[in-house]
Amino acid sequence: MVTMEDTPTVTTTPSDVAIATSQSKDPVTHPKRWQAPDQSFAKYILEKGRGIETPNLGASCVVQILPLVSEGLEQGLVGYPMYEENEIVLGEGDTEISEVLDACFETMQAAEVCEVEVAKETVGMGTGDDPIRFQLELKEFTRKDDPWHQGADDILATAAHHKNKGTECFKAAKIRPAIRRYSRALKLLVMLGKNIPEDQKAAYNSLKIACYQNLAACQMKMSQHDFVIKNCSKALLLDSSLVKALYRRGCSYTAINEFDKAREDLQRALEIEPGNRATIEQLKTLEKKSKAQDEKYAKAMAKMFGGPVK
Repeated sequence: MVTMEDTPTVTTTPSDVAIATSQSKDPVTHPKRWQAPDQSFAKYILEKGRGIETPNLGASCVVQILPLVSEGLEQGLVGYPMYEENEIVLGEGDTEISEVLDACFETMQAAEVCEVEVAKETVGMGTGDDPIRFQLELKEFTRKDDPWHQGADDILATAAHHKNKGTECFKAAKIRPAIRRYSRALKLLVMLGKNIPEDQKAAYNSLKIACYQNLAACQMKMSQHDFVIKNCSKALLLDSSLVKALYRRGCSYTAINEFDKAREDLQRALEIEPGNRATIEQLKTLEKKSKAQDEKYAKAMAKMFGGPVK
């Protein structure tokens, strides 16, 4: 457990980025300002922390989160308990606001108190000049072991946890948090890579396939068809008989007018599962869209060369 009395070892974290502001003996009156590199938030250090170590994703943290602008803010939107001192695990909030708070906590030392400002558009709360503001206190924390210090069992368990949480988010229509969960799981699995023990390869591949397919399902909801195609293709490299991956890739090929590729995927899906109604309906949609495009091109060519236009 890292506390204000500890002298932690050096760790590379977001807080290693220098705070390019003046040093002050009175931080409450003249707070230091730190802008996140991705511009997602700015923080003002009110009370400097101790040591140099900071929490990481998965760390257990004792915190106090005080909203300074309470309008429209509730725990379901913030993702973490507010007002009272609570123990949280970074990365478990599963909201747009909690993601920003996680990033801020990852820059803080034990006993640090800061004020954080978040633009409304960053967290999907509309637009406006007035940012969302919180006062955060990181009382103490216990870092989670970095993946490269964990065994295959622990990494697989963590990846499965993120996959399952992603599915919970997807069912609750929390698409962006679901994408983050599936992406975290995949990063762990890719990192594990060739180091997976032989007796765990089946579980590893099954989990990887599920994450690729579920990530593609989220991206279909957001009409990110290029990403859908890429992730379905990765899943199909592991198992070429995946009907859902063939169907979703076929839908995305249809959406971007790659009709021949779409037809190939959808027909292959029907060969594997002949009664799949969704695939049958998508093939009908494909043929209608293909026919409409052919007619459009025919009219354009007729006008270009002076032929009759029906």
